[in-house]
Amino acid sequence: MIQTEVKTLGENEYEVHVRLPKSEYQRIYAEQAGKLGSQVKLPGFRPGKTPAHVIQKQFGPKIHEDTVSALLQQHYVAAIESSGLTPAIQPELSLPAVQPEDTFDFTLKVDSWPTVELADVGKLKFEQTTVTVADEDIKAVKDRLFKSQVRYEIKEDRAAETGDQLHIDFEGFIGEEAFEGGKGADVPLVLGEGRFIPGFEDQLMGKKAGDDVVIEVTFPEDYQATNLAGKDARFVTKVKSVGQANPAKTDAELAEMLSFESAEALAEDIQKGLVKEAADASRGATQDAALGALLEANPMTLPEGLIAEDVKATTARVIQNMKQQNIQATPEMLQDEAVKAEVRDRAIRGLKLSVLLQKVRAEFDITLTDEDVDAGLDDMLASYPENMRGDYAKYIRENQEQMGALKDRLLEQKCIDHVVSKAKVKQVTKALSQWQAEQDSAAA
Repeated sequence: MIQTEVKTLGENEYEVHVRLPKSEYQRIYAEQAGKLGSQVKLPGFRPGKTPAHVIQKQFGPKIHEDTVSALLQQHYVAAIESSGLTPAIQPELSLPAVQPEDTFDFTLKVDSWPTVELADVGKLKFEQTTVTVADEDIKAVKDRLFKSQVRYEIKEDRAAETGDQLHIDFEGFIGEEAFEGGKGADVPLVLGEGRFIPGFEDQLMGKKAGDDVVIEVTFPEDYQATNLAGKDARFVTKVKSVGQANPAKTDAELAEMLSFESAEALAEDIQKGLVKEAADASRGATQDAALGALLEANPMTLPEGLIAEDVKATTARVIQNMKQQNIQATPEMLQDEAVKAEVRDRAIRGLKLSVLLQKVRAEFDITLTDEDVDAGLDDMLASYPENMRGDYAKYIRENQEQMGALKDRLLEQKCIDHVVSKAKVKQVTKALSQWQAEQDSAAA
């Protein structure tokens, strides 16, 4: 009954012309007209007794619209199956301006997933990285803690110096008008950290508790709040207290500040954290290398419709992440060519890897066991306080969406691990400090 003709528009892009007998349109049209006739009330006719020709004259366009909708719902799946295609996204529907006399026709623009013959994973070559923890890494963490973990002793008559912590009240003005977000009460500020806009902290040097200060600054041209960028402002400020820094001088004092029982307990915790970071770095570096090799060995072309759909989703995620960081995503920012190119590249990479990892999964029959899921959940829970883990585990297990996301991530990781196990890898070892420096350099 249904006839389809497939026309290739481009690689993985097709047009499917679908033809149904006119009798099928007429059958469904009669059903829709009858359904409507039993529901409407028209003057001069009892409910359900309105003649068919009156119904058609009064509601013809609506009956046609409902008929087309019902036809598509009933025959869409059959049309796709008849075409032999697997749509990657919802096909685009188009109808001819005038239907043929003997048939009802419609056209579907179908973007399909690319067909890939997976390259031999045993021939892939990449580096398998092992990141190790050295004594210097532990010392570096301690050094950072000595700098960051500081007690401040309030000094009544102390003139503020670099490193001192001030508590201040302030209100910002552009001209004579206070601006939104420019007011703070009892805000802690360590001089020299550069947390406030340039010039703000400098004007608090030498001030004492009780001093009133008018701080005059200019917001940077690239300030994230575009309504303030480049504008002169003044902050009416009161210094409430000045605290002198008293850093820990020994490992034991540092451990006490951080609520550890001893310096040894602190060192053990640092070691444990660094070993976890090194393990994650090892896995991440090897995973990136494996995925890069997989992409290089399996070139493919994606349909533009699929890319455009994923770019929209990726852009939405970027905007959401920026909102969570209190960064305003302006139209100018989203239209920046470099930003658009990065989002597009990210979308293409993600789509290609999805195709390839699905292929790995199918070809090597990779599945998850209950033990895999339990281990993955335990790994997630490790970052939570021990007394919260039971409740969180229960929440995850009872939440279908959360469990689905966890299983997807674990299955993907298992596919990547399989690729690593089969490939010709070169073992590379590097210290955690070296790996961190490489990450910082790449992010700069």
